Amino acid sequence: MDRLILFNFLLIVLIALGLWLIKKYVRKESTQNSILIAAAVFTILFHYSSFLFKLASGGNAIEYLRVTPNLILPIYPCNVVMWSALIFAFFKNKRSRVGTFLTDYLFWFGIISTLVGMFANVDFIQNPTLADYENVKSIAAHATLLFNVLLLPLFGYVKIDVKRNITNIILSIFLMAVIGGYCNLVFHALVSEAAAYDVNSMFLIHSPFEGLDFLTYPVISLIAIPIYFVVFILCDLCFHKKGARFYDRKM
Repeated sequence: MDRLILFNFLLIVLIALGLWLIKKYVRKESTQNSILIAAAVFTILFHYSSFLFKLASGGNAIEYLRVTPNLILPIYPCNVVMWSALIFAFFKNKRSRVGTFLTDYLFWFGIISTLVGMFANVDFIQNPTLADYENVKSIAAHATLLFNVLLLPLFGYVKIDVKRNITNIILSIFLMAVIGGYCNLVFHALVSEAAAYDVNSMFLIHSPFEGLDFLTYPVISLIAIPIYFVVFILCDLCFHKKGARFYDRKM
């Protein structure tokens, strides 16, 4: 685990350096949009890099897809965040209602899912080595996605607004459940019930934690909502002066 922590520390240093350089030298909104697009596309290509290499080199790419279902459908939260980052990057009106929803989803869900993917990486835990490209790719792809997510506050899209933030988080939770249910149904219908159980998209079918069978997606969501609400209130208290906080405004 020490190697994993050290590797992630180096990745975070690189992310911080990249964000600092962008903040220092990038001013135009058009350039910011280009960076958002480039970062989102790079993350997706990195995510599919093993598959693309097998496809180009004549390897068994189809078999690789079969054993890597999150390349077929977005079965994990980080997969949804990754594709949402691409949608947001190409979204014309990023400050519209849909744009602000994507912003809140990407930032508040993305921070958690990317950090979990980096520091509690399942591939590394099962095979604790950095000599395996699949491990390095899995960890580093979460880091590039974290970079995507952190571009949002850097470019001024993230706003601390308790009502807006908690509303968008609740909508995000329902949307994730719909996506997870759809993915599970697809695998159940096209492959088998056992395949759907193994995929367990969004942890709707069973808990991902051994010994904590009750901790499925609905329970995790019910725990997450009040935690998010407290975080939003604390951020509101820290970033807004008295008189401009959420309880001072007319609802």
